[in-house]
Amino acid sequence: MARNEKLFWYSLLLSFIVILVIGFANPAVFAQTQESPDYIIKIKSFGFVPTFAVVSSGTNVVWVNENGMMEMVTAPNAFGTQEIGPGMNFSFLFREPGVYEYRTSYATGVLVVD
Repeated sequence: MARNEKLFWYSLLLSFIVILVIGFANPAVFAQTQESPDYIIKIKSFGFVPTFAVVSSGTNVVWVNENGMMEMVTAPNAFGTQEIGPGMNFSFLFREPGVYEYRTSYATGVLVVD
């Protein structure tokens, strides 16, 4: 093996070891890849993001108001009506499978719980 090739492989190995050490020393590096127990639905000025979602039963769904005004989110067969202020959120734990429609005065969304 040529000297330059050995140097390349040693550098690559050293880089890999440094990345592993930093990753394990700082658990936050890996925290972003872990699955969250919450499913987030954003309320925007033009509607919900996403407008359709499928989640497992036992999922906590969080509606986050990213609109600049008070929002009333209604889901008659789940939680009724909730008022969510600007920058605030509301969460609901879906335990029962089913199809749940939720809405504001200008937008509609559908959540399927399996």
